[in-house]
Amino acid sequence: MKIDPKLFTGYEEQVKAALSHVENRHKIAMVTGSTGAGKTHLLKWLESTLERSAKLYVSKPPAQPEGFVDIFTSLFGIGIMDRLFGRKPNLYTLPKYINSHLRGTHLVFLLDEAHETDRNVLEWLRVLLDQIDSASLIMAGLPNLESKVRDELQTLDQRITTRITLTALDRANTRALIRKRIEAAGGTDVRPFTDSAVDMIYSRTGGFPREILKMCDRLVHEAVEKNWDAIEAANIEEYREVPQPKVRVEEATVTFSPKPPTQDTIDNLPFKQRQILESLEKTDWLTPTAIAEQTGVEDYATKQHAIRSINNILHRLMIDGFVQRESRGKAFMYALTPNVRTRFVQK
Repeated sequence: MKIDPKLFTGYEEQVKAALSHVENRHKIAMVTGSTGAGKTHLLKWLESTLERSAKLYVSKPPAQPEGFVDIFTSLFGIGIMDRLFGRKPNLYTLPKYINSHLRGTHLVFLLDEAHETDRNVLEWLRVLLDQIDSASLIMAGLPNLESKVRDELQTLDQRITTRITLTALDRANTRALIRKRIEAAGGTDVRPFTDSAVDMIYSRTGGFPREILKMCDRLVHEAVEKNWDAIEAANIEEYREVPQPKVRVEEATVTFSPKPPTQDTIDNLPFKQRQILESLEKTDWLTPTAIAEQTGVEDYATKQHAIRSINNILHRLMIDGFVQRESRGKAFMYALTPNVRTRFVQK
């Protein structure tokens, strides 16, 4: 789904914190949130909004520290004489190179998907920032980024002056996001959605922006196909994020119509089911094989036994409304449902 900074909605306190971080020229801020909470949207909004700064948005950290050299030389370029003589900054001369090009201008470095990198890359990033005259880093990642930095990179953790958490939008901002999307496409207010439909969308998605937009896009396409004049709450009763009218479990066909899980039902799940949910809370859209590896293959006679058991548990969790499934190529991928993800974030 295309990210449009103009559609960024809500999170007023978090936005104020990010802007204050930049205005006060603090060094490092960390933004965390579950998949679909709006981290990328926030970074792209900052990139489009901030003025009087050199802005650099990077969608994913480099695999190796040396990748920072390519990132900054792509931003500032290399002079003709340096090109002729094959001169290029390295990791140790990079801060001097950056300072010579900034010439007093404040740099805002927006780094997305920071949870995907290793400690060596993040440690070098801290070293670079310490030596750049005027720079603010805002790095975003899944919730496990915070524990990763705290446990493995204490020096970096001590440099973080602003910590921002994106949870989910409230009902009013869910409506505002839908309205912005429709008006950007030339529509009026939230039409064709009724207020009751907006309430249902908010309930079904848990207020996560990506889930809201995906659900709305699919409902609008369905409305066009079925020639609906309006989208009512009743039209959403049978809607699910991943269409799967039936699921097979141990040769028995079960209709998939779960009630939203409560916090009590989550807390009282068997150990293995809870372990799987915690694994998906850290990383969305995993295969049964990846889940088995994360939750402990050694608990079973063989790896195939582990995967078979995880598959059976995932089917049960899907029937009960804890997880959702998508087919990607030849593999099935699993993630928490929005309602369950919201409850994990709020804990």
